Amino acid sequence: MDCRDRIEYLVVFIGEFAQHHHMNIRQTYLYLRQYMALDFLEKQYDVAHTMGFPYMVDAMTEYCKRNGGYLS
Repeated sequence: MDCRDRIEYLVVFIGEFAQHHHMNIRQTYLYLRQYMALDFLEKQYDVAHTMGFPYMVDAMTEYCKRNGGYLS
């Protein structure tokens, strides 16, 4: 497994999440970091990267909500 692949996945995911929730990249990064979604995605990369981005955006939105996040 290549570290570059994980980084590229997280960068694209942050962009997709930002677009979906009408946020800028910095806000999105901070939100996902605060509510532990980036840690989750990094640990679960082997499975997460096989799922479509729309599914993962929805799943991580719910994950963040369970950890105190406010987006829906």
